[in-house]
Amino acid sequence: MARAMRIEFPGAVYHITSRGNERRDIFRDDTDRGRFLELLGEVVRRFGWIVTGYSMLDNHFHLVIETPTPTLSRGMQWLNGSYAAWFNRRHQRWGHLLGDRFHAFLVEKESYYLELLRYVVLNPVRAKMVERPEQHAWSSYRATAGYEAAPEWLKVGEIAALFGEAEDWRENYRAYVEEKLTSEERLIDKVQRQLYLGTEEWVAAMRKVVESKLRGDDHPRAQRTVGRPTMATIVDVVAGALRLSARGIRESHGGVARMLAAWLGWYEGLHRLRSIAAALRLRSSGRVSDLIAEAERALGEDLELRRVVDAACAALT
Repeated sequence: MARAMRIEFPGAVYHITSRGNERRDIFRDDTDRGRFLELLGEVVRRFGWIVTGYSMLDNHFHLVIETPTPTLSRGMQWLNGSYAAWFNRRHQRWGHLLGDRFHAFLVEKESYYLELLRYVVLNPVRAKMVERPEQHAWSSYRATAGYEAAPEWLKVGEIAALFGEAEDWRENYRAYVEEKLTSEERLIDKVQRQLYLGTEEWVAAMRKVVESKLRGDDHPRAQRTVGRPTMATIVDVVAGALRLSARGIRESHGGVARMLAAWLGWYEGLHRLRSIAAALRLRSSGRVSDLIAEAERALGEDLELRRVVDAACAALT
């Protein structure tokens, strides 16, 4: 089967799913699930996502997100990569945890958004894990329905505005989910061309966007990186955090500072590998990839290094 194309643009709404490699479990216990949600909150902070729904089953997860800037692929790469590295360290395992690609389809907000939110939180019920959505602790339903406080990164307010008056919106939301509690209807069956969930008119408009090749890496770079820190700024911030000189970082032959500058350039600046290489005076993009991988491993093990990165990220915002 051909792979569905990625399409990214400001304000796009997606349903995201990612499954364990060979459909194996990716969450073994609540510690795993809690860590995944911590990382999801970090993705929201780093990439500016709007997350309005999620559910976590044993071998996969669902997300409903909106991307004010087109950062879907980069954000999912960070989320899945960071979680897989942490999971493998914790459980002392090797190899791929998640399948090679996450699956994403675009959603027309005006027609299928509410139905998608309901579908996602009812997944644990349809999987026979629980009888009712509020019995599943690892979805957005309990926070949205008012059974518990919502994490700061879950944008419950985005949903509240869709369900009537302020004093009774949660009651309306619970009733809306209840309508399909015993339904076996599969929303996935309404997805067209492996990519679109919307009306015929909207799908036709989206196809024109795809056919114009305004997707993925074909986006104008200036559009994707607007508001992001330059590599010069990143190098200066890293130098300040580690009490080094920016010139020293550029002229060094390795070390923590250059590794962190590469990592921040990739994840915070959204710069291309070759741009990072030029800024750090490296001969190849491959060396940048190596530095980013080294940083991922080090950040998973070194609490003090994570504090340095957090301070640098705060300085870059």
